[in-house]
Formats: sequence, structure tokens, C-alpha cells
Amino acid sequence: MKFKYTDYHIHTNWSSDISEDGPNFNDYIKIAEAEEINICFLEHYELYNIERDKTDPFYNDKIDDYLEEFDELKGNYRFILSGLELEYYRDREIELLEFMDDYEKEIDFIGGTLHEWIYHYPITSRTKLLELLEKVQMKKVIDDYFEISRMMIESKIFKNLCHIDTIFRYINENDIIPLDDCNVSEDRVLNLGRLCIKNNIRIEYNLSGTKFPINRPFPSKEVAEHLKSERAKFFVGSDSHSLEFFQETIPKVKQAYELLGLID
Repeated sequence: MKFKYTDYHIHTNWSSDISEDGPNFNDYIKIAEAEEINICFLEHYELYNIERDKTDPFYNDKIDDYLEEFDELKGNYRFILSGLELEYYRDREIELLEFMDDYEKEIDFIGGTLHEWIYHYPITSRTKLLELLEKVQMKKVIDDYFEISRMMIESKIFKNLCHIDTIFRYINENDIIPLDDCNVSEDRVLNLGRLCIKNNIRIEYNLSGTKFPINRPFPSKEVAEHLKSERAKFFVGSDSHSLEFFQETIPKVKQAYELLGLID
């Protein structure tokens, strides 16, 4: 890569939660070049959504179109990486492994992620989370998140894992207050991190939490420093869905490298 620092988590209009007229590769490239930072386009790739939603950018096997569009740019810019934020499904591990076999060598960086385990109820959407909590007890939602995250790690499908405690984006003391029977301790996050260490998986230090009620990175600075002392491996991502957030978060990405002792 060309520059000292890398933001491994950027979303363009190739991601389903960004409109077609949203930011594209070139929009980010101009800023990244001026700010001297490498960037990885970590687009959402969710099997169920791709199969069922015709508006998903990857619907109807469009992944080769994504790679072709990216490759045209890569010849001119040495500071960009192709990537996918690949959704984990406990009932589709074989398909995910097959996907990795087919594409891991063609894509620069793949991060495993868990947004939803009941289709159409992502816990990263406040509206959908509230709908889910009308059907399922909060304790079970939180417990399921940590259990399925454990399964994702132990599947060894992924070498990199995104925002390991994103369940707390909205369930926290600043927003949807956890009930008394819910275990929201940092120990649960530390245990996931330790499991990543055991399985040689890199953990994302995700800076997007400042946009949400949790108002901290995923995981917290304290948890990250603790895991660092236990020799965890990290990568840093802004999880940008807009050019404005990307640009304003660049200094924080660089600070995170210093905090975690990372060198690209």
C-alpha cells in the first residue's frame, strides 16, 4: 500500500443501505489521496438479501461487475483495496465456505460480520431492533448475539471480524436501556476477543459508534487495550457510509493506529 494508515471499512453505493446516487469509489478516492490514507471498500454482502431483494447491488450475481469496476481503478491507484463485509449465517456455513474458496483470492480483504440472524431484523437498525424486541425478550436477543458470534468465530470461515460488540449500538444506557436480567458486561466482549486470539482472527476497531447512542468505538477503547495486552491482532475501520463521516474520522483512524501500535 502507498500510505502509512489504512481505513479498512468504507461503504459506497455498492452497499445495500446506501442509495444508488450515494458516494462511489471515485468520491472516496479523491479524499483519500488528498489525506494520504489507504482505503478498503468493505461492501455489505448478505446472501439472503442478495437472493430476495432485486434492489441489492449484488443481486443476480453482480459480484463480478463489482470486481471489474474496481479493477479498472486499481491500476491507477495503489492505495485502494477491494473488500466485502460478509454476513455470517449459522445455517449456511457450507455456502459461505464455498464463497470464500471462490473469491478469497480475488478480493483483497473480507471481514465477517453479524447484523441479523432472523432475516429482516438487523440489530443494527433501531427500528428493526425495536420490532424484534416486541417478539423476543431482550435477554435472548443479547444472548443470541454472543452465542452466534461465538459460532461465527469457531467456524473459522473468516480471518477478520467486524465490530464484535455492535449489539450495543442501541442497547445501552443512553438509548434502549438494558433490563436487569441482561448481561451487558465487558467480560462477554473480552471473551469473544479472546476467542478471536485463539483462532488467529483479526478484530476490527470500529470507529462508527460515535454516530450512535453508544458514543464509543466497537469494542471500547478499554476492551481494545486489554485485548492488545493479550496479543490480539486488530484492523481499523471508520465504517463510513458518507463522505463527510469518512473525512472527519480520518484523524481518529490515525490515532487508533497509535493506540493499538499498528503499522501498515
